[in-house]
Amino acid sequence: MNRNKRYKKEKGITLIALVVTIVILLILASISIGALTGDNGIIDQAHTAKEDTEIASWEEQIDLAIIDAEKKHRNPSLDDVKEELKNKGVINDYSQVDKDGVITTNEPSYEIAGKLDDYVPFGPGKFANKNEEYTDETSKEEYKTVTVPEGFKILEEASKIDDGLVIEDKNGSQFVWIPVSDINDMAQCANVSSTSLCNLELKGNELKCTTHNSTEIVGKLYATDTGENFGTANTTYNPNSGLREPAVVTSSSSGTGTSYDGDIMYLSQLGYSTTSEFLSALKNQYKEMATSVVKYKGFYVGRYELGLEGDRPVSKNASTDENKDKVVTANADNEKTKYWYGLYKKCLEYEVPEIDNSSVISSMIWGSQYDAMMNFMKRRGEESSITSTSNSSIQNNSYVTGKKETDVIKNIFDLYACHIEWTLEADSTVTRVIRGYENRSPSYRNFRNPTTTGNYSSRITLFIK
Repeated sequence: MNRNKRYKKEKGITLIALVVTIVILLILASISIGALTGDNGIIDQAHTAKEDTEIASWEEQIDLAIIDAEKKHRNPSLDDVKEELKNKGVINDYSQVDKDGVITTNEPSYEIAGKLDDYVPFGPGKFANKNEEYTDETSKEEYKTVTVPEGFKILEEASKIDDGLVIEDKNGSQFVWIPVSDINDMAQCANVSSTSLCNLELKGNELKCTTHNSTEIVGKLYATDTGENFGTANTTYNPNSGLREPAVVTSSSSGTGTSYDGDIMYLSQLGYSTTSEFLSALKNQYKEMATSVVKYKGFYVGRYELGLEGDRPVSKNASTDENKDKVVTANADNEKTKYWYGLYKKCLEYEVPEIDNSSVISSMIWGSQYDAMMNFMKRRGEESSITSTSNSSIQNNSYVTGKKETDVIKNIFDLYACHIEWTLEADSTVTRVIRGYENRSPSYRNFRNPTTTGNYSSRITLFIK
């Protein structure tokens, strides 16, 4: 009797233990299966490790093929390297190496990029891995060579200088090359006079006027007053009145007023504590830009008006299917680009995608750059387009940059005022110069004080460091 009771009790304990054991085993099994098959699980990691090993093996064979090609040829061509890739069994056919040097290996097949960059000639459609020179022999410009900055490619359909050569970054922002063969057509020194014109030359790394022994560089503007008078270059410079750049506007003929550029609220928005500090920065920015123009014989201007992709400044067609829901054409009403000050600041914030130490510097367009753009168009047969005042039929009045195909000259859109475009050029003591005013031509100048809101935007320019 006691034995039976004891037996039943032991039997009950065993069943509970069995259930618990089964539950634990199920839990452990599920954990093990998850560890094997889940994201980043053992099987996934093993697969990744296998791929890494196979890619590393192919890369080693590619490196050996390059070494063999360099042993056999003093300066091996891309075809020489391809032949060695065939010898190593990396490829069976030349077509497995595309125009950008990307190799599609034999089985196990992978696309391997970057190994043949030194053997692929730079040209339209290929992103520059460093600053690259591209020569357009068909151009009628004096200098036929363009420097394409790292991180950009030349659009294959827009590779002619005379038609407006277009470069594009990896985010889709586009810029047009403006050739300037002689900096004296675009800039002068602060001591310029009507009797002795400047001669700017690069002395080492210093841009200097040899006529007046001056290193203070200012804009040469192709107008003597606002309005429709493009073509007559100014031959004097007054730091506090008239059309001029670089300059501040403070409501004072001495440049020491407390309005606009003299207001600490706007100065602090730009990161400055005094007007003189801001003016000094503008002078340095202008001289740095002009020095680059001498070295590289030109600069780049935004193909489109300043756009915003979130907080990021871009130069994109805001009307295309891929951009219309994410790119907004900037204006002086937008809190991110409020007034002239917000637009100026945003133009400075452009960054080349995927490049840590960019070889270009961005800016709001200077008045002398706008005039250089007009003069380039004039040289290339567009004089009537840049000076005509009857352009309402072709004008893009949608406030969406790039939306109208007729509002384009030399691949640059919206010069007839999708938005009125502010520049860095100053006029009088209280205004900055605007271009593309209503139905006027792009060469027409008008002016607004820098806290005006409404249909005002600007355009990014790039120059090479």
